[in-house]
Amino acid sequence: MRAVPRVVNASLFKQQQEKDRKASNQLARSFSLSDANLIRSILAQKPSNTKHLAIHTLAGGTGYALTVPKKLAKRAIDRNRIKRLMRESCRQNLLNLNGEQVVLRLRKKIGESSSGKLREQERRQIKAQLFNPAGQDK
Repeated sequence: MRAVPRVVNASLFKQQQEKDRKASNQLARSFSLSDANLIRSILAQKPSNTKHLAIHTLAGGTGYALTVPKKLAKRAIDRNRIKRLMRESCRQNLLNLNGEQVVLRLRKKIGESSSGKLREQERRQIKAQLFNPAGQDK
C-alpha cells in the first residue's frame, strides 16, 4: 500500500520540474523557430558576419533557430558543442531580441588545421563572437 496516492506524487513531481526549469533559466520551446519556410525567409536576409558565424535577423515576432551544417563541422560532438554555445548565447540575450527573429548559422569550416576536430582555440573564438554584443569582425 502506498503512503501517498500516485496522482499526488505525479503532481508534486511536475511542480518540482517546473521550478527546476524556471530556476535554470532555460529557453522555452516556443522561442525556437521550426517552420522551414520562415527560416528560409530569414536566411534570405543579409547577415551580419563574424569570422565563424552569420547572424540573420528579421523583424516581426520573437524566436531563434540554429544551423550547424555537417559539411562545416563533420563530427557530431563538435556540432552539438557549437549548438550548445549558441543556445547559451540566445538564453542570455533573450531580452535583447527586440521583436526580431534570429537564425544563427556557422559559416566557416571547423578544424581545418586540426584534422576536422574543434579545438579549444576555435571554441573560444566562437564563444567570444557569440557573446560580443556588437557582433562585428575583430
